[in-house]
Amino acid sequence: MSDQPERCELREQLRALIAEFGRQDHGEIDDDTPLISSALLESTTLLNVALWVEEHIDAAVEVTSFDLASEWETVARILDFVEKHRRRDDALPPSRA
Repeated sequence: MSDQPERCELREQLRALIAEFGRQDHGEIDDDTPLISSALLESTTLLNVALWVEEHIDAAVEVTSFDLASEWETVARILDFVEKHRRRDDALPPSRA
């Protein structure tokens, strides 16, 4: 259950990032708000989201290696991506700087 507060914290960070860099006419962003298909996330915002994801998975994200529009379409999907790709201290070596 320790993962739940962490996911909630990540959700709030991600929503704040999108609110700061995304289009200003979007209203409230919930877990299922379409981000890419609605053009809420434009290129600059997507870059900032990619940097945020890299910070939280401790690895580089190659955005051409997966279906960005599908895997990052909502806040929930981005959080799922982070959880799926997050490095575990005991499972994977640290990233190269």
